[in-house]
Amino acid sequence: MDLLSRPDDYRPYHPIADGLSSIISTPIAAHQQNGAAASPPNLVHRDDAFRSDVLPLETRHLSSDGRESSSNAADAGSDGGSIGGASLQLASLYLPEPVWPLSSASEAMLFRHFTHSLAPWLDLCDPLTVFQTVVPRRAGTCPVLLNAIFALAARHLSHTSGYDHFAANRYHDMCLSSLIPLLQDGVGFSDENLFAATIILRVLEEMEVRNMGVDTKGYLLSIHKFVGHGDRYIAPHSLSAAAFWVGLRQEIYSAVMNHQPVRVNIEIPIVDRSLEPTDDDATWANRAVTHCADVLNFCFSQDYDVSQSPGSGSGDRATGSSGGTFSTAERWRRLSDWGRAWQMSLPKSFVPILDKKRSEKEAFPEVWYQTSCQIYAAYCGRHIQHLVRRLCGIGLHNEWSPPALFTACMGVAAFGDRFENRKDQDALLEILTRTSRDHARPTESVQKQMMESWGWVGDDNNNDGVENDND
Repeated sequence: MDLLSRPDDYRPYHPIADGLSSIISTPIAAHQQNGAAASPPNLVHRDDAFRSDVLPLETRHLSSDGRESSSNAADAGSDGGSIGGASLQLASLYLPEPVWPLSSASEAMLFRHFTHSLAPWLDLCDPLTVFQTVVPRRAGTCPVLLNAIFALAARHLSHTSGYDHFAANRYHDMCLSSLIPLLQDGVGFSDENLFAATIILRVLEEMEVRNMGVDTKGYLLSIHKFVGHGDRYIAPHSLSAAAFWVGLRQEIYSAVMNHQPVRVNIEIPIVDRSLEPTDDDATWANRAVTHCADVLNFCFSQDYDVSQSPGSGSGDRATGSSGGTFSTAERWRRLSDWGRAWQMSLPKSFVPILDKKRSEKEAFPEVWYQTSCQIYAAYCGRHIQHLVRRLCGIGLHNEWSPPALFTACMGVAAFGDRFENRKDQDALLEILTRTSRDHARPTESVQKQMMESWGWVGDDNNNDGVENDND
């Protein structure tokens, strides 16, 4: 049924009314008993191609070429019975056959908009492009994942092209009707498809800031639960690993914007703080992501310290851990040393293909990169203004990768008040308004903050303040 044909009688998105915020913050309930929810007949015992879409996250991974493999859920863990029971409960969420072809042209358009325009945001630093390839395929048999895709695409289009504003609410409501019971019972935290759906819905939640005026962070808290519950099962090249890295970047974005520490667990096996040589650009980029989290925790968490000795498994953990005893100066020195060592160790593939210095008439340099991994890893520099200019130049001149603009906005939010030249201020404000206008990212509060810090309040030349997206 085409859901867009239903009456527009749905309430606006409100996470408290939906009940998600209170549910995901409750402790994970014990789920050692076998699942009580009956699964449809002939659902669990099908061929491997189908079972790969219903097994919990700890039983599935992607090989180095992106192909999936799986094992029997009941035999996956040391307590195989509990994992098998959880799998039976989760099985009721899945369809025996994919829904393709979609009967609704509107939903097909939303699906294509996600895969072509929005999934690349999430596949930053992922050479396997899991959210563009694996997630759409999984969505064919996972209604929660499919409705999350529809909800995000509809919300993005409603902000950027005047699409039906209530469509996203309808799809979101259907996601919640399935997600809430599973997350409340704790069973859902073992399913990587639900993890991916939560990541997608977090992007939707970020977009809602412009409507609600506040970030409720409900799905961000849920991401913490997924990572905390399944950290030992988040293996390299898996969908859960891809979801983890997206979730960490989402957490970093929130931490920068709110001046707070990173609260998602980053002490898990796939987090690599080593500087070992590798030709994998994604590894170098993810090391930079982790270092960014370490620096934020140093700045905003009193309990965060560096470890006195290297860790094991994921490489040298000497740059970030809880419970150390080093002085503040020593902690900062170690973080700074690691950052310089990382820059010196980067492979030649991180040299931009064009690096044009700005002229006196230009606010930003023009910097071109080949891949999104290289873009993200390039966000390290020595001087604040130089770094922010470079962030903005990378964002403006790599339009094929919208996350480059999102990261530029973080730089503006953190250090835009350091710019005193009006021409520079105008250019920085244009970065914020363009990102909000073209990509539905919530930058209005940052725009207001910057104009106040620049003393634009009462200035007749400030274009009437924050851009009105309805004009």
